[in-house]
Amino acid sequence: MEKKYGYMTTDGSVYRVLLENAKENRKYATTAEAMLWEMLRRNNLGERFRRQHPIGNYIPDFVCLKKRLIIEVDGGYHHLRCQAIDDRERDNNLRKLGYTILRFSNEEVLHQIKHVIQIIKDNMERNNVNNSSQLNPCGTPLLWRGGGRLLIFSAPSGSGKSTIIGWLMKEHPELNLAFSISCTSRAPRGTEQNGVEYFFVTPDEFRERIARDEFLEYEEVYENRFYGTLKEQVERQREKGQNVMFDVDVKGGVNIKRHYADEALSIFIQPPSVEELRRRLVNRATDAPEVIEQRVNKAAYELTFAPQFDHVVVNDDLQKACQEVYRLVSDFVNHP
Repeated sequence: MEKKYGYMTTDGSVYRVLLENAKENRKYATTAEAMLWEMLRRNNLGERFRRQHPIGNYIPDFVCLKKRLIIEVDGGYHHLRCQAIDDRERDNNLRKLGYTILRFSNEEVLHQIKHVIQIIKDNMERNNVNNSSQLNPCGTPLLWRGGGRLLIFSAPSGSGKSTIIGWLMKEHPELNLAFSISCTSRAPRGTEQNGVEYFFVTPDEFRERIARDEFLEYEEVYENRFYGTLKEQVERQREKGQNVMFDVDVKGGVNIKRHYADEALSIFIQPPSVEELRRRLVNRATDAPEVIEQRVNKAAYELTFAPQFDHVVVNDDLQKACQEVYRLVSDFVNHP
């Protein structure tokens, strides 16, 4: 995944535009911009800030995704299509996505830097309060008003699903993504804790929960080895405002989508072909040849479920696949 200038973008064409402009923009930063960046970089204020990271179709000077805070120094945002757009319109669009916008003049940064930093800190703390009360319809119009949303990912083994999900969660904390905590009948391993990695129960307890219809989906992987998604736990996470991620097999994904309908977005990550999938599994060198053939045969079966998902993302280019998944997820959670 290309990350030469320290950011990712919403799609490949945007990324190329940024690559063309960011190097020169950073090289010739104003004295005020350079001074403020020294104060913001490397988590100096307790959270990560990014330079020229795109938000929608705009590229602000500085962004803290986690705090949903945009900072501009003596000027408006860059626009990806180089169109002149009124500040008010830009601000309205960004505020709809839950962002706070701060603007400072060059003189303020150069001569009142302590005051500028204090304003930024105050807004970061204020955004903490807003984020904690985001279920309030009268509060900041963040993504999760009325509860978190549901994101379902399924794919054949070797399709790159875990890599894409890992990138999405690391690079886009503003999406407030969290994995659902599954329930299992196996014993904890190592330092695993109940209620953190999994909810650990006995096989008999798991069967009792099945009988009480407490699972969205479940599977008996081996005899007495169950894994499943508890309805109650998903709702608990949604009430906290989390957008809950499901990394499940194709049947589980279809069942969860059927249960939640339009409240959930289901994405199927597809390899370019079965032969390419076989090549990836061979190159991974973690399975014996007979296991690889079993996985390939299973994948051919799982591919038949793709039409039952909302979107199919073909992972023939990891960068493009990541950006496409980001666009789908961002549109879904930002526009309920």
